Formats: sequence, C-alpha cells, structure tokens
Amino acid sequence: MSTPFVQIYLTLEHPGTRLPPHALFALRQLFPAAFRSAVGCLNSDGSCSAGPSCPCRSTFDQSLATDPSALRRYQKPPLPFAFRIPILPAKPAKGTLIELSLAIAGEAISHLDPFFKALGILLESHGRIGHWKIVRIEAAAGDGSRIPIPADSKNGEFANLPILSFDELLSRSAPCSTVTVDILTPLRLLHKGVPLRELEFSALAGALFRRVSSLAYYYGGEELTHDFKWLAGRSREISCSRSALEWRAHGGPLQGLEGSVTFSGELAEFIPFLALGSRFNIGKGAAYGMGSYRFSID
Repeated sequence: MSTPFVQIYLTLEHPGTRLPPHALFALRQLFPAAFRSAVGCLNSDGSCSAGPSCPCRSTFDQSLATDPSALRRYQKPPLPFAFRIPILPAKPAKGTLIELSLAIAGEAISHLDPFFKALGILLESHGRIGHWKIVRIEAAAGDGSRIPIPADSKNGEFANLPILSFDELLSRSAPCSTVTVDILTPLRLLHKGVPLRELEFSALAGALFRRVSSLAYYYGGEELTHDFKWLAGRSREISCSRSALEWRAHGGPLQGLEGSVTFSGELAEFIPFLALGSRFNIGKGAAYGMGSYRFSID
C-alpha cells in the first residue's frame, strides 16, 4: 500500500481591489470553521457538533498514534492537507489570474466536496481575504497534465479524479549533484525551540523525512522502509554552495526564511523527498502555505 494523495489547482480571478500581499494566508484562521459549515456540523463556538465519524474529525483531529514506539517516531500527526498560497501583487488589475493549490492525502480525499464548498464560502464571500471568482478547478495527473473538475461536482462525481501516490514520487531518482531550492513563503524550522536563521541541508532533509514519513504513517497506514539514519548521515555531506536566504517578517506568525539556496553533493537519494515536500510544504504552518518551495536540479 502506498499513501494516496491528490493535487488540486484553483485558478482565481483577482477582484481588482488592493489587498495585503499575504491576505490569503488568513485561510489558517478561517478554513476550519468554513469546513465545518460546509459539512453542517459547526457549533456556535466553532467546534464540531457531530460524532467521531464526522469528516471534520478525521480531517482536523490529529489523533496521536496508540503504539508507543510509533508515537516516539512520528509524534503529533500533521494535518492531511497543504495549501500553496500565492503572494498577491501590490497593484493588481481586475481580472488578474492567481493560482491557489491544495494537496490532500489519505482518507481526506473522500471529503473533497466540503473542501471545495469551504473554499467557495471563503473565496467568494469573505471580505477579510477579498471576493474572488473561482475560474476553474483542475487536478494533477501522474504525467503532469491537469484534468478539469467541474466547479459543481459532488463527491460521487469524482470517480475519474487522478489519484497520485507517495510511492510514485519516492521511487523516482536520478543522478544529481546540484539542487537549487527557492523558498517562496516563510520557512520556520525549529532547533531546540529556536527558529533556524540559516539553512544547512541536513536540517532541510530532516524536516522532509519527518513530514513525509509522518504523513505516510498517519494517512497512508504505511511505515516507509528507507534507512533514515543512513540518509541523515549522507545529508551532512551535502554542502551549501550559494545562499541568498534572509529572515522576513510579515506580521504575526508569518515570518521565516525566504529566498534561494543552492546545495551541492550526492543528492540523488534526496530528490524524491524534495519532490513530495514541494507538494506538502515543510516547517511550522505547512498546512496553510508556510514553507512552500520549488526546486530545480542540475
């Protein structure tokens, strides 16, 4: 068994009004209640009024592993989804198209309908993040193409939705001696409770190992068989050949490392983890767009 996931892309039409560059990051505060409203289980205090079988429980509860050894390895589960949230232009023209993407893993895939409804509630009618028009919705296929999804689709109409898997990405590797990582939104990795202000490859790799293996365990029911101790040792042999990273603060928790960094060394074993991490982000706040990055290899 390999952890399934879907990659959804929403193309949005900018309303043309001036919004803060990071306005869409308010999804972090607004999305859980909107999801519960879409399901129909929203209490007046924002909690769930339904029982343990409610979709919002499996999506947001983050129940800990009952196996003590698994709990030591994986600790608190991440949320089973991750947004890639765009930075908005300072002077947008009405009609400018913006892309928001969403990766969803495991059982949460079966709750696509409330995901879409919740996003519709927020994007089309919530003044805090603007009033957006959803132009189109697409899903990524395994070959990189995109499959259109009708905006009025219901759960039963997702039968042809392309389902990707962790195994597809983790089984791909190629010789690689240089990789450049462009960090698009603030990345916060903690060491002994303190955010890192510089990024060594071993810290990046460790964050990727923890995130990918935890998602696989909690939402795919699988324990990855990679030798992570050996990989961690190899990661310390990777050097930084160029860094243009800086710490940026955009208000509140929206702060971290941004910019570009290039690493050199024997990188082939790490590329699959970088590929999965580019779908699900890394670091604090990854589910809601923090720690989003893209990478290129030479």
